[in-house]
Amino acid sequence: MNTWTHWLPKAQLFWLVLVVSAIAAFRASLLTWRPAVILTAAAVSALVLTGFVALLVLYNGLRTGRWNGVRHCLGSVVLSLPPLVFVLILGLQGAKTPPIHDITTDTAMPPHFAKARMLRGPDDNSAEYPGAAVAEQQLAAYSDIVPLETGLPPTEAFAVALSVVDQLQWQRIAHDPGQGRIEAVDRSLFFGFTDDIVIRITADNGGSRIDIRSASRSGVGDLGVNADRIRNFMQTFKENQLD
Repeated sequence: MNTWTHWLPKAQLFWLVLVVSAIAAFRASLLTWRPAVILTAAAVSALVLTGFVALLVLYNGLRTGRWNGVRHCLGSVVLSLPPLVFVLILGLQGAKTPPIHDITTDTAMPPHFAKARMLRGPDDNSAEYPGAAVAEQQLAAYSDIVPLETGLPPTEAFAVALSVVDQLQWQRIAHDPGQGRIEAVDRSLFFGFTDDIVIRITADNGGSRIDIRSASRSGVGDLGVNADRIRNFMQTFKENQLD
């Protein structure tokens, strides 16, 4: 087996360091999301490709009876498995969700961002709602994302909503009981992507109507994260309402 195989796991460690560095640079605001994502994707692809090369070399060595470097090739193959599984999971999730990143319970008159608008940078996604094309994709994929109607008066509904925001560990950035508005942000665990959330509470038929909008500052698709966030809020609100 080739004597250069000891470079395979070393190369993969380099790619792994590059992934960690890109994520750290994004979290520290040294890179915007586009170059950080491109760098991460390239490094992960190289890591997996190196493992594939190691697998081919291992197969050839075992076929020809050359055993030198087996340990290096096996190590390289093992190192490539976690990122390969991660990529496959992301791919499957992406295939099940539309390429949109702005989800709301009211696609006709979505709650608008005020504070979050000022926090978005020039390289971030626009705070404006994308429009009818995105609304159609959302309605087709997430038909359960609808306004929440409650018998609570707006002041009580606002208090419950504020409590739910804290329970879900979202970071509040603005709230106005008079306007029935709450704005918050939530960050992804792995990459640290920031998503903006706005909650609108209005009087409706003696009770209240609650609309919520969750939109990603970065990326094109969200892998269903924003829809799941809205579902979690609605479910937690209902549970708190019954307490």
